[in-house]
Order: sequence, then structure tokens, then C-alpha cells
Amino acid sequence: MSVRVNRRGVVDCRATLDIPLSATSIWGQLRDFRRYARHDFFHAEMTLDGGIPRAGAALTLCHRYAGFRVDRVGRILIWREGVGYSFSDLSTRGPRAGFPHVLSYRLQPAGQSSCRLHIRVRGLWTARHVPRWAAWLWLTWVFGHIVRNVRNELMIFQIWRRQRGLPRACSGVSDTQTDSGSSPAQ
Repeated sequence: MSVRVNRRGVVDCRATLDIPLSATSIWGQLRDFRRYARHDFFHAEMTLDGGIPRAGAALTLCHRYAGFRVDRVGRILIWREGVGYSFSDLSTRGPRAGFPHVLSYRLQPAGQSSCRLHIRVRGLWTARHVPRWAAWLWLTWVFGHIVRNVRNELMIFQIWRRQRGLPRACSGVSDTQTDSGSSPAQ
């Protein structure tokens, strides 16, 4: 995991998870946009324009922390089936206020039965009164939380598959549902 905040306040947080399941299997989980977008623990509520994730769809995000509530807006910037997506999280005061940032998930196949998940947050630290080292500590804590939540959720999915004797590679048929139509992490 890497977290950088440069002198101008440009933020770049990156993490890569190596997952012993096919990219197709992991996409079946990752494409649940609302669930994975909410791994940022500030995202208490989310409304997605039209209800279906797609490039260009508008978002309304409700951030909650320590008793405070802040409404924010965003948009799904990229949606590529089987590959990943990016979405913005912006202040209602404008695109250069309140830590404007973009969260991205991107899958990279690493063989038939494994893949890498790249998680990235890019943005601008706008609280100039906060020292850069303190911004770095805060972002490391928050981004680390996102990465741990995603890793834990995908480990649960991996255990669920193993308990049912499902293969690590996907045969092209949706393998994210049981016969009853339920998914393990829903």
C-alpha cells in the first residue's frame, strides 16, 4: 500500500491485492457498485441516478463521521464490465473544495485462476491548515481501512466458494450465485 501527498496537496493512494480466484469470479462481486463504493466508511448512504451503475450516472453520497453529516455528489466516471470502474466524490461547494477525489477499482487477470485488484484514490488535499504529515496519517488510516475491508470481503467470498467445492477459475457461467440465487457477501 502506498499513500502520497505532495507539496501542492495532490493525493495518490494505491494498493494491489493478489487474489487466488479468476478475474471473472471477482468481477461478479466487485460489480456490486453500492457495496464496494461503501467500503469507504464515510459513505453512510448512497443514491445512484437511475439505480443502475453505468458511466455518467450521477451519485449523491452522504458522509457521516463523529456525529457530523455532509452531503456530497459524484459521478461514475468509468464503467468497464469485467474490468473495473471509477467514481468521483466531490463537495457540493465545488470541485476544488472538501478533498475532491476519485476512487477506482481495476481487475487484472493473472492467469486462469488468479487476478490482481488495483485500488486507487486520487485527489486534492484542500485543508491547507492541516500539515502534510497529518494529512498523510489520516489518508493512510482511511485508505488502509478501505483496502482491509475489500480484502476481508473477498476472503469471505473465497472461503464460501471453497466450502461449496467451486473451482477457482470461472467456466463462463456466472458462479457468484448459489442455486437459491443468493450471493455469500450480500
